[in-house]
Amino acid sequence: MKIIVASDTHGSNSYLIRALKEAGPVDWLLFAGDGERDLNQIGKKFPGLQIRAVAGNCDSYPVSPWEQLLEFGGKRLFLTHGHRYGVKRDLLRLILKGREIGADLIVFGHTHLPVISQEAGMLLLNPGSLSAYARKPSYGWIEIKPDSISPEIKYIQPV
Repeated sequence: MKIIVASDTHGSNSYLIRALKEAGPVDWLLFAGDGERDLNQIGKKFPGLQIRAVAGNCDSYPVSPWEQLLEFGGKRLFLTHGHRYGVKRDLLRLILKGREIGADLIVFGHTHLPVISQEAGMLLLNPGSLSAYARKPSYGWIEIKPDSISPEIKYIQPV
């Protein structure tokens, strides 16, 4: 199963469109907030794409939930923007939440910094930002197999 992960587009979806075109066929798009309205155009441009999203702190009048626990290929992914867990300060509360709910991977945004790390036994992925003002626009890529989760960070060349 192939999943593309994006976050923090902040009203500009041109890099997200490029990422989806470059990635080729994917099973899912996970969106970690701050650009929820940008997904309306994505759904029209990529009609078969399955999308799961959460709201971020900059999403006015959000329709998406603040967080979701999702299951793909027998693996549990916790999707949140991260602002409610203080991720700009540290990841402790986020890790504790992931453990509490039995997540195999935590996907979050908010910091605009791409990260893949294993901390306190919890796998974490922050795709960075695909906003128009991102210095190094980035997104995440997750491949799920029956016995593994393999996250990656990919970069878009700014225009």
